[in-house]
Amino acid sequence: MGCGIISVMAQKRKGTGRLVPVRPTGLEYRVKYGIHLMEEPRKHGRGIGPARWERCSVRSEHAHRIPKGDYFLHADEGGVFQLKFTGNSWQYLALTAAA
Repeated sequence: MGCGIISVMAQKRKGTGRLVPVRPTGLEYRVKYGIHLMEEPRKHGRGIGPARWERCSVRSEHAHRIPKGDYFLHADEGGVFQLKFTGNSWQYLALTAAA
C-alpha cells in the first residue's frame, strides 16, 4: 500500500480593477487586490466541484470607504471574481474544477 501526497498549488495574483456591487447601483470602485488562487488536483468526473469562500485583500486606490456587501471584481488583467466584504475581511468565491 502506497502513501500518496496530494498537493495544492497556490498562484498569487495581484493587480488593479473595478469593484462593482452585485446589485446594480451605478457605483464602482477602483481597487488594488491580492488573491491566492488555489489549484487543487483534478478529481474524476465532470463539471464544477464545490465552491468555498477564501480570504483575499482589496483596498481602494483613492482611499474610499467600501461598504459591506457582495461585489464583482473586474480585473484589469482579465477575469471576473465574485467577492464579499463582511466589514472585517474580504473573501472571494473559489471554484474547484473537476476533470
